[in-house]
Amino acid sequence: MNLSQELASRRLQGTPGDELPTSQRPTNFEQAFSLQQQVSDRYCDLAATRVNGWKCVLPTSTVTMLAPLFENGMQTQTKNCVLFTSKENMALVEPEIASVFCSDLPVRDQPYTEQEIEAAIGSTHFALELMQSRYIAPEKVSFYEALADGLLNQGVYIGPEVPTHFSLEQMATFQLSITSDSEVHIDKQVNHPNHHPRVAIYWLVNELRERGIAIKANDKVITGSYAGIVKVPFNKPISFKYGDLGEFKVTFQTK
Repeated sequence: MNLSQELASRRLQGTPGDELPTSQRPTNFEQAFSLQQQVSDRYCDLAATRVNGWKCVLPTSTVTMLAPLFENGMQTQTKNCVLFTSKENMALVEPEIASVFCSDLPVRDQPYTEQEIEAAIGSTHFALELMQSRYIAPEKVSFYEALADGLLNQGVYIGPEVPTHFSLEQMATFQLSITSDSEVHIDKQVNHPNHHPRVAIYWLVNELRERGIAIKANDKVITGSYAGIVKVPFNKPISFKYGDLGEFKVTFQTK
């Protein structure tokens, strides 16, 4: 099996498949990341798109989460958001905050400082990561197989800009409310997994730099869900309220 071709085709078609053959499964981060980048290249060819950002979380001593986002998977402040459905015929989303770069951070020998990275970020937006595994039974596959597949990402909805007077600290904890009609999907206080949504970006920029990968203007970066995966219905306006930070509505439709 050509793994990169297989996983790229599954992403393009939105059709999950079996686990990877045992003899070809990645068993560590470097193997999984290498395969992921091959899948990314192949997918960009198949879909005539390009890498337009990254998803990441600050790594731990045992887990590194890092995957590309694609330009054709970005939906910016549209009234309707289209995505592949789940087995339960629900839209799977993760409420996040996205940082959008306004200038390039080229590959260089010297590490970038937090101040340089902040200066290269132009805006901060409410965002939803759109989720789908390309495996029929995602609960059975290893983390490294999921990493090779892009960590369940199928796209990102970029919502309105977070008002600039809110600090990163204020984006750390808030009351998240997700509702449709009279149904409440979530209403609870949430915390960002890395304290605030920029922490992992400081790591990401230099991790990519060491791998010879530059950040480019208009790249979007998401850094972890405030509430894990949330299942919401299709064809109903869904309201996402991020405490006092702001709110937006979007209706999900199936591809």
